[in-house]
Amino acid sequence: MSLKPFNILLFLILLTSVLPAQEDGLQFPIRIDGVVVAGNEQTKEEVILREIPFEFPRELTLEDLELIQNRITNLQLFNRVELAILPTEHLTMLLIQVAEILYLYPIPLLFLNERDWDKVSYGFQLTHVNFRGMHERLSIGGWLGFNPSFFLNYYNPWVGKKSRFILGVNGFGKSVGNKFYDFKERHLGGGITLGKRLGHYNRFQLSLGLRQIADLPTSLSVSGDEDDILATFSLDYRNDHRDLIEYPRSGYYIRWTLTRAGFTDSQPQYWRFQTDHRAYLKLSERISIGGKNLLKLGSRDTPLYSRSFIGFGDRIRGHFNEVLTGQNIMLHNVEMRISLLPVRYLSWQDAPGALGAFFQQLKYGLSLGLFMDSGTVWGHNIQRDLFLRPIAEDGSLAPVVEEYAPLSLKDHLTGFGVGLHIHLPYIQVFRIDHAWNEDGDREWILEARVVF
Repeated sequence: MSLKPFNILLFLILLTSVLPAQEDGLQFPIRIDGVVVAGNEQTKEEVILREIPFEFPRELTLEDLELIQNRITNLQLFNRVELAILPTEHLTMLLIQVAEILYLYPIPLLFLNERDWDKVSYGFQLTHVNFRGMHERLSIGGWLGFNPSFFLNYYNPWVGKKSRFILGVNGFGKSVGNKFYDFKERHLGGGITLGKRLGHYNRFQLSLGLRQIADLPTSLSVSGDEDDILATFSLDYRNDHRDLIEYPRSGYYIRWTLTRAGFTDSQPQYWRFQTDHRAYLKLSERISIGGKNLLKLGSRDTPLYSRSFIGFGDRIRGHFNEVLTGQNIMLHNVEMRISLLPVRYLSWQDAPGALGAFFQQLKYGLSLGLFMDSGTVWGHNIQRDLFLRPIAEDGSLAPVVEEYAPLSLKDHLTGFGVGLHIHLPYIQVFRIDHAWNEDGDREWILEARVVF
């Protein structure tokens, strides 16, 4: 294995300089008496102001102003958010200037499933990401290609000015290829989410879901018929202190989810507990390091269509196309991020008509990532040679060969490498990763968005 990529990375780190914070001659902390919002032609001012975790008048530090800017940016309603201090004869005001995106638009859909370029879906979606100007999201659409589907979703992250409730409703139908046998399942269902925000960083959500899984071989269904009814009850807690959701460099994120499925003997019955812990440390203005641990603990009797996997949505770079499934799953990620070209903005001032909002304050930038991924499965129901088994003419199925494996360090799959992160508008980040595994085998990975 060549060490040239790491020599190049070291050289780039040494070239990276620390950018001092610009104070523009102001003395911090500075007293702020109130807030003025500009540029929000469609977004209600309330949506912006409720993200500010301070009451005014109040003295703010430079770090406090950066926090306000990041929280408003994390709404993902604006191409750019800028802050300025407006001193007057008697008061000092904080100006929040936003550049709105286009909120209601038809979207041609073209995306990868399970991070696999051989599983492409294409379709159409009509989305309003800022319905009523209140940050409510309403979307309807569908796609063909891999796992054809249709959906209708509504989500409101903040119901009531002071009560801070959360409401979500969804309905869907889709055809899903079984991951063990060569047949298609039909899924039809929906759900409702009710939640509560506790302050600006913590939230609890309760979700109820009902799904019909149809066209099953009777030997795989729990009910003994061709259809199973899957009822789920989930309790979700999140604590989000990341600076920027789209590309975190400091802060932390905690998520715990407990799910119960099935309440009668004719329904699949199992438990699942999942934790997602992430932490980020800024070493300088241009260098940061982050880590993530994902843990999924499940019941032994989880049906095949509800199994957890390494190798579809959750992958290990260096073992990108390997597939494992088991009762329990653990994944680790570590990544150093180096800013080569800090994010900047450009605008197309003469963009035609209603499309003008698409081309204002568009960001671009370049970062480098040095990463290591590792993961394993353990417990019962371990499956290491996953492939699509044919169904015989009489409907009989070849048995799924499963085993038991304890949690062991030697069973971890590990990969590491270097990646180029291109900051772009709308897709946030496009990554070009080059990864190696323990045996020195290497692979190129092209994906949108940051891994964690």
